[in-house]
Amino acid sequence: MHRWRKVLTAAGVAVLLTTLVTACEGDDPTPDAESVEPAESKGLTVAARDDAVAVSRFLFESASAVVLVPENARQTDLARAIDLRVPALPDTEAGRAEAKRLGARILTKDDEAGEPAEEIERRASTTIATTGNPSSTLLHLADLGDSNLTRIAVDPRRDRTSVKRLRRDPEGPLLALGANDYATHVVRANAQAVGGGWFATRDKHLLALYGHPSGPALGVLGEQGTKASVQRVRRLVRSYRKVAPDATFVPTLEIITTVANSAEGPRGDYSARTKVEDLEPLVDAAERAGAVVILDLQPGRSDFLSQAKEYRSLLRRPHVGLALDPEWKLGPKGRPLQRIGHVDVREVNRVSAWLAALTRRHTLPQKVFVLHQFQTQMIRGRERLRTHPELSTVIHVDGQGPPGAKFSTWGVIRKDAPRGVAWGWKNFVDEDEPMLTVAQTWRQVRPRPALITYQ
Repeated sequence: MHRWRKVLTAAGVAVLLTTLVTACEGDDPTPDAESVEPAESKGLTVAARDDAVAVSRFLFESASAVVLVPENARQTDLARAIDLRVPALPDTEAGRAEAKRLGARILTKDDEAGEPAEEIERRASTTIATTGNPSSTLLHLADLGDSNLTRIAVDPRRDRTSVKRLRRDPEGPLLALGANDYATHVVRANAQAVGGGWFATRDKHLLALYGHPSGPALGVLGEQGTKASVQRVRRLVRSYRKVAPDATFVPTLEIITTVANSAEGPRGDYSARTKVEDLEPLVDAAERAGAVVILDLQPGRSDFLSQAKEYRSLLRRPHVGLALDPEWKLGPKGRPLQRIGHVDVREVNRVSAWLAALTRRHTLPQKVFVLHQFQTQMIRGRERLRTHPELSTVIHVDGQGPPGAKFSTWGVIRKDAPRGVAWGWKNFVDEDEPMLTVAQTWRQVRPRPALITYQ
């Protein structure tokens, strides 16, 4: 059973939303304020697995000579470089450029080597971490540069041994070859997600209150003030811990940030923006409480990406994620409540790529990226959904009504889902008939949701 959400049809909501538009729509978009310093992954360089040029640049300040190793004669020329104790570089444009940087002669067949390569002066010894068995060239260069070799996983977040090796000397010079750039920097910087670990939803369950801080009409989050909201979500976490004491639950606030509105508004897009400064008290309180924040977008006739960028300063904060609600994505002539909206997956992919790049650029912990859906048509072309290591992509099933209808929707939306996504479940406090209890939600919903939201 699916119907329009009661929160948007109750009497008086139009007045609330018109007030919200008046307060928020006329302002300029939030500037790109840089309010949070990025995490630092000191001493780290990341390169492709077999990049001998990167190894040379990491280890050597200069060299009197090098041997260029063509693809078709690698072992012969490499053996000569080993014998002469000079760097071996690929016979490519990049290899020749590196020889020039080193100030080195490129040796021909009968040339003498001269002085050995001069290492870069460092206070600490160097380490090279590679994702595969080290090649003969890597072994030679590491030996020549007196560097330690170690092995790590492509995604070091998934391997405890790799984490230990990357964190052994957190500021010492380290070159990682073949590993995921973002994952390696996050581990090196110890940028862990809320609730611990390197992943936003792996081995944990986010428990969220949903709504807008302006009042109760848009969800339970607005039924009380900031301090009381934090206390309420903490009580929710405690209630789940009583049922599942061995599981990890993380308090979460999902804030409707742009609100689909019956009024056209100054932008003409039927979507009211909430000012960043009006959201900051909740965002700050959540951070102090060790809670996740998810900013929920209802774009009207606008687009998700332009709205997300207006909240860049908040999304730069390590505990803040993003949700897209296609139910309120209107066509060029659409209005809220006329029909349930939809979004093309290409627009979703543009948003996720932007958010992933923001997360990667500032070495932020993995973020939650939520896609609300209770009809298959709401995300069109979903089979082409792209996921990113910087994001935990959650498809949140928003069906409401009696339990049978909700479980039916759960099955339909999960069918033929893209790989690599997590799942979310929503309990409607007033609309579900009846709403599942904490114990029922935990025991009956399978797979167990990464995000459980109360509206």
